Amino acid sequence: MPTRLTRDTQRGVFGGVAAGFGEYLDVDPVLVRLGLVLLAFVHGLGVLFYLACWFMMPRKEALAPADVGAPPATGFTAVREAGERLAADVRAAAPEPAAAQMAVGSFLVLVGALWLAHNFDWLRWPWWLRLDTLWPLLLVALGLGLIAKSRRAVSA
Repeated sequence: MPTRLTRDTQRGVFGGVAAGFGEYLDVDPVLVRLGLVLLAFVHGLGVLFYLACWFMMPRKEALAPADVGAPPATGFTAVREAGERLAADVRAAAPEPAAAQMAVGSFLVLVGALWLAHNFDWLRWPWWLRLDTLWPLLLVALGLGLIAKSRRAVSA
């Protein structure tokens, strides 16, 4: 049994999370995938768990051979190392400040204008486009897009 939980992108179907858990737990990855699919029916918990693991678990091939057999860091050391990796990833993927401000400002103006038009009852939204349905879906899509973009930038 491996001593470190990593994503196995060589044997993985989507991101290698289930294959990594299968290798770590010494079970067939299909059973892990089945468990994640069943967990997805519990208010989408399996999807959120999968995405969180995909974001936090390192790729097996990205680790140096000496790191694979090393015991995992525990306690404050593990938290500090994870924070340092996250800070390095954020610094590497950060766009120019002016471009980021323009994008965030444009998004806020668009959301505010649509919300104001909705409050004044100027817009007749279909059921699937109503604010209580659309905005959570847009936020999830935006988050997934940012995660995918940052993962491509880090792996390149």
